[in-house]
Amino acid sequence: MSNPIRANGKPKSSMKIDNAPTPHNTPASVLNTSYLKNGVPTAGGSATTASQQRVPQTIEEGEDEQEQRAALASALLAQKPLLLQSIQDKLDDLVGADSGYVEALPRDVRDRVYSLGALQTQLFDIEKNFQVEMFELEDKYNKLYRPLMERRAAIVAGSQQPSADEIKQGRELAGEEEEPEEDDDEDVRGVPAFWLTALENLPIVNETITDRDAEVLEHLENIAMEYISEGQPGFKLTFSFGEGAREFFANTTVTKTYYYQSELGYSGDFVYDHAESEPLQWTDAAHNVTVTVEERKQRNKATKQVRTVERLTPCESFFNFFDPPSAAAVQALQDAAAGVAGGDAGEALDEDAEETEARLALDYSMGEQLKDKLIPRAVDWFTGAALEFEFADGELPEDDEDDSDADDADYIDEADEDDAEEDDDNDDFAQTEQAPECKQS
Repeated sequence: MSNPIRANGKPKSSMKIDNAPTPHNTPASVLNTSYLKNGVPTAGGSATTASQQRVPQTIEEGEDEQEQRAALASALLAQKPLLLQSIQDKLDDLVGADSGYVEALPRDVRDRVYSLGALQTQLFDIEKNFQVEMFELEDKYNKLYRPLMERRAAIVAGSQQPSADEIKQGRELAGEEEEPEEDDDEDVRGVPAFWLTALENLPIVNETITDRDAEVLEHLENIAMEYISEGQPGFKLTFSFGEGAREFFANTTVTKTYYYQSELGYSGDFVYDHAESEPLQWTDAAHNVTVTVEERKQRNKATKQVRTVERLTPCESFFNFFDPPSAAAVQALQDAAAGVAGGDAGEALDEDAEETEARLALDYSMGEQLKDKLIPRAVDWFTGAALEFEFADGELPEDDEDDSDADDADYIDEADEDDAEEDDDNDDFAQTEQAPECKQS
C-alpha cells in the first residue's frame, strides 16, 4: 500500500483535524457570546435579536457514544488519505487568515482601532530610538572597560604581574587572609588554562568542548569583544592564542562577527541577521580537531603497489563555532524538502534543515552568552562562582542529576544486598528449626 500524501513534508502526527486553527484576530467573545450577537448594530446597520442568535441544542449523547463516533470518523478518514489531505490543506489555509472581526465592527469603532494603530507606530519609532541610543551607550562603556580587559589579559598570559594593591583588594573581596610568602620552585607563567576552565564552566559552551578541543584551548590567552557601530550594527569577538597553538593552526587571532538586521524585531529588540568568521588555517588534517582521519590502504591490481588514502569525516567540536551555518542554507534545505513529494529523500532533507536550524540557534546563543556572560565575568566563570547565580533557582546541571541518581541507585543496591543477606540468614534459621520436625516424623 502506498504511503499517504503529506502536506509540506509534515509527519502524519500533524495531520489532525480535531484541532482546527482559529483565525488569529478572532476574540474569544465572538466564539462564545459577543455584543455583536446581542442586538448591537453591525457594519450593515442591521441588528440581531436574542431569538435569532440562539443555536439549537444538539441531542445529548453519552461520553462513550461520542468517543465511539469520533473513533469511527477517524478510522474512516485514515482509510481515505486524499480526503484527509484535502481537509488538512483547507485548515492550513486558515492559519493567520483574517476572520473579518474588525471589518464587522461599527464604522466609528473601526476608526478608533485604526487610530490606535497609528499611535502604536509612533511608540515603535520612539522605542527604536531608545534601542539605538542603548547600543551607542553600551559601545561607549565597552570602550571604557577596554584598559581593564587588556590588563586582565596581560596577567592571564603572564606578560605582566599583578600589583600588591590588586592582590590585597582581591583577597579582601574573596574573604581570604594574607598568606606568608613562600619560595616557589616551579615557575608558572600567568594563569594556565584560564579561558579553557572558564569556557568549560559555561553550560552552553561546555557541551561543545571535546578532549581534542581542550588541547587547543589550553593555549587560548584572551577573548575580547567590541561593538560595530558603523554600517550594519553588530559585535565582534576576537580570540587570541599563544605560541603553543601554532602546532594546530597558523592563526594568532581568530575573529567572528555577528551582524544585526537593520530593522528592529516586533518585540523592539535587535534581531540577528548573520555571522561571519575568519577561517582557521589548520597545519594538517591530523591536527584539525573538527574532523576525524581514517586511513585506508588500497592495492593497485596492475602494479600491486599499495597506497594509503585518508578519509576525512566531520565531527563535533567547539571549533565548528568558527564555521557558522547561515539562514540562507536553512532556507535552501527547506525549499528543497518542499520540492520533494515525501519519501526518504524528503524526510532526509527535513532532518538536515532542522539540524542546520538548530546549529544556527546554538551559534547565536553561544555568541550572545560569550558577549554578555563570559567576557565581563571571566574570573567568576574560572573560579566557578558564576555557577551559583546560573543555577540560583535550584536547577542542577544534567550531569549532577545523573550523579545523584547513580548515588541513589548505589544506595538502593546496597540496601537490596543487605536485605538479601538477611533473607538468606532467615532461610538458614528456618531450615535449622524445621530439621527436628523431620526427625520426629
